[in-house]
Amino acid sequence: MKLVFNYLSNPRKDYKTGKIIGQVYYPVIPIKLCYGHHIFKYLINSLVDSGSDRNLFPAEIGENIGIKIKNELSQEIGGIGGIKVIAFTHKVKIYLGNLEIDTFVDFSYEQKVPLLGRNGFFNYFKNVIFREKDNVVELETERDFGRI
Repeated sequence: MKLVFNYLSNPRKDYKTGKIIGQVYYPVIPIKLCYGHHIFKYLINSLVDSGSDRNLFPAEIGENIGIKIKNELSQEIGGIGGIKVIAFTHKVKIYLGNLEIDTFVDFSYEQKVPLLGRNGFFNYFKNVIFREKDNVVELETERDFGRI
């Protein structure tokens, strides 16, 4: 099964004037997140990030589905420019269309954008293809539907 998602566009601003000077496109897909018997009631637009080792979400999302974020051991996660954040790992389910993925998410109070990374998301798919010219991301599974 192949899932295809169009990139989302955001305005690009001139940092000096604040004026909008164009559009920038991001590979963002809508997911649902579940912990135990609690499902986040809104779709979460999550960035498909090939530069992210793991899934990293804002802690507020986890709290909204009943996760006691700080109940797990913390770890430092490094990012672009050497910036580090403190995160707490929790087992969750990600729903993407008809797919149910048993995985984990690192939650951080310092993170603002939900990131889907290579370990915990990409590794559940046969292929993850970024078609930049078409502003499309493709996720290909070996199964048609169900749990992966």
